[in-house]
Amino acid sequence: MITPNWRPLAACLLCGFVAGWTAQGWRKDAVIAALHSAAATQAATAATELAQVTARVLTLEHAASAALVQHAEKLTQDQTNAKTERDRFMLDVRSGAVRVSIPITGSCSAAADTTAADGNRHQARAELDPAASAALGAIAGDGDDATRQLNACIDAYNTVRDTYHVQAE
Repeated sequence: MITPNWRPLAACLLCGFVAGWTAQGWRKDAVIAALHSAAATQAATAATELAQVTARVLTLEHAASAALVQHAEKLTQDQTNAKTERDRFMLDVRSGAVRVSIPITGSCSAAADTTAADGNRHQARAELDPAASAALGAIAGDGDDATRQLNACIDAYNTVRDTYHVQAE
């Protein structure tokens, strides 16, 4: 009987297997290296984009902060001017330089001219005493201060909204 010589065949198969294994390893190493390179490129791109966006947001923040400081300074100046004007008015009321009166109706208004052409030029009026005038002036001043503060809040809100381009719902 003739026995086939399987050793050379096994050696060829073993060499082919080792060569294939080695080639496959080289191919996988190349794929892994390409993935590492792509990941590093994406990480660098993301880091650059993050730095750019962060710089833009910091610039916007700085601009909004500066605008808010300007709004606060304007409010402080407006309040100071209003207080000075209100104090001057109160001094004039207390000294009698300014008299405060209100229109009246009823039996005392006999001198009132009711014609539309005159525009109530001769309407009867009652003069307030200085203490009542000062109290009404203080109430009006508090209301004006509150209005100024609310307007400053609205201006600050609009500044931030416009700076960051936020859409209000």
